[in-house]
Amino acid sequence: METTPAIIRQENVELIMRNAPQSYQENQVSHDRCIEFGQNLLNAISAGMTDELDRQAAEYIERAKKTVKKMNEKRSPVTKLFDEIRTVYTGLENDIDPAKSGSIPAMLQTARNRYAASKREEAEARRREEERRIQRENALASYRNAVEADYKQSFNRLLNTKFNELCALNASITLANFPEVEDRLKNFPVILNDEWNELTPSGVMLPSLLTPDECKGIRGSVMAEILPKFREQYEFDLGGNRDNILLMLPSKKRELEAIARSNAEEAARREAELKNREAEEAARREEERHRREEEEKRQMQVKHQQQEMQELFSQSTAAATACQPKAIVKKKLVVNNPLGFLEVLNLWWVNEGCMLTVEELSKKFKSQITFCEKLANDKQDPHLIESQYISYEEEVKAK
Repeated sequence: METTPAIIRQENVELIMRNAPQSYQENQVSHDRCIEFGQNLLNAISAGMTDELDRQAAEYIERAKKTVKKMNEKRSPVTKLFDEIRTVYTGLENDIDPAKSGSIPAMLQTARNRYAASKREEAEARRREEERRIQRENALASYRNAVEADYKQSFNRLLNTKFNELCALNASITLANFPEVEDRLKNFPVILNDEWNELTPSGVMLPSLLTPDECKGIRGSVMAEILPKFREQYEFDLGGNRDNILLMLPSKKRELEAIARSNAEEAARREAELKNREAEEAARREEERHRREEEEKRQMQVKHQQQEMQELFSQSTAAATACQPKAIVKKKLVVNNPLGFLEVLNLWWVNEGCMLTVEELSKKFKSQITFCEKLANDKQDPHLIESQYISYEEEVKAK
């Protein structure tokens, strides 16, 4: 089988070397004569155009066209062979050029691109799944913390209400109702109601990533964990407050009796002192309760901050551990509707087009300008753009 292309055989190369000088010399002569005659005609016209000179110029232009055609015919065998040789060389290059569609390297690159895209999609799927898992875990932890804080607020409100009831009972004591109020204080319940946890709903918004059953399970788990602590704290705080009031009742009774025996002025003084002492004691206990609540809030804030840090760490870990294939990922613009080109043009104009010169823009919009000129020169229905930025000039050509 012959492997050497016919166009680069030795005899063809010799043919080029033999014919090229002759065709070049002949074309050079034709070129020089045509230039000389045309220059003489231009010199004559520069002194003033006449009908005769216009006729000679028209004849010259026609002869120039014929001369170009003859020159082309003379050089075609040589230049055609050069073109064929260049085609053979470029063909050899194109066969192994990765940038040329259809070449083996290009097909291999296409296969690699598909594989890289597949690997990236797999990695993205794993990342999304890991991100979803982390978001669920964070939602579980956040909801649990929020429910715990909500239950603690409900419990503190209950304690405050009961403290206020005890204070109101203690403040209502007189000699006339002393036995009755003392009995009510002794029987004041200091054990958390067994049904409190069932009657205390959570006002925390349900996370979208969790099901109602999951949220219900979390609320039950949180309540089961903190309820024993609530019972213990309820009995300790409320019982301690009640016992302290009961402990002071004998002295309060004696003080009330002394007030009853005193004159009006002394009675008013003693009564004011008694109320001040009780108010100071109530304020002291309120301050202790307030400090305890503030400490609980501080602990919940710390817990919340730790949860936020854990969420950030989990997200960064998920992004870092996602296996990304070695690939260059670029955005490729795809226009899905003809109107999309207006948005493309607008973005280009704002960022680049508005800074170009009229000459540069004319080159880029040559096709559009040609179309508008065609409409303007329509003999039947011409269309012209009316704008302060656009004008039309008449271009006259001799036939």
